[in-house]
Amino acid sequence: MEKAITLSEKAPPAKPARSNRKVENREDKTRVRLSQQVIISTAADLFARNGFGATSLDDIGEALGVTKGALYYHIKNKEEILKLIFMTVLAVSEEPLRQIARAEIPPADKLNRAIAHHSAVAADRSPAMQVFYREDVHLTGPFAREIAARKKAYERLFEEIIEEGIRLGQFRQDIDPKIAAFGILGMCNWLSQWYRPGRAYNPQQIASFFSQLAEFGLVLQDEK
Repeated sequence: MEKAITLSEKAPPAKPARSNRKVENREDKTRVRLSQQVIISTAADLFARNGFGATSLDDIGEALGVTKGALYYHIKNKEEILKLIFMTVLAVSEEPLRQIARAEIPPADKLNRAIAHHSAVAADRSPAMQVFYREDVHLTGPFAREIAARKKAYERLFEEIIEEGIRLGQFRQDIDPKIAAFGILGMCNWLSQWYRPGRAYNPQQIASFFSQLAEFGLVLQDEK
């Protein structure tokens, strides 16, 4: 990925008669070197550190060493950047879970893998993930509705795994799949608030604990 232009890369002072041409040339170079992905990455870091509401396009431009005008060449506004951050997170979250739900394996194994996947997502301390879990209140209009629909579809995959286990007689019949899915997802989602790398347990170990809790509550136990 090419690096964004920095303040140190500005052209030397130009003669007054040619200053406009120098500015135009510099902006052309900025457009070539600046990319949407670089903007998203930098903005995610600022949103995670300072909050979406407290971060302006000027702040993002300053962090990148470019003008706000240069940013407008790649994005419409700050809300579009937030949208792109959410789309990035969804892209790495949804498809792996769909593949788990479609796999030809027992429901209990599917559930364990789904819990491991979602625990890893929730424990990811990257700026984009932090923004995803903290800044959804700033989503508005059609995109807010799209995100809500995609979250429901994600939750529905957990429900389908539980429903399959019930249908095959492997999970308890008295369990409501929706409530069970909400409980499991809530347990995993809370990792985004309290988990910190380098402490007693890693995400895989925590996911194992969560799977044991789910198994104890869902899977039919052999009678002794």
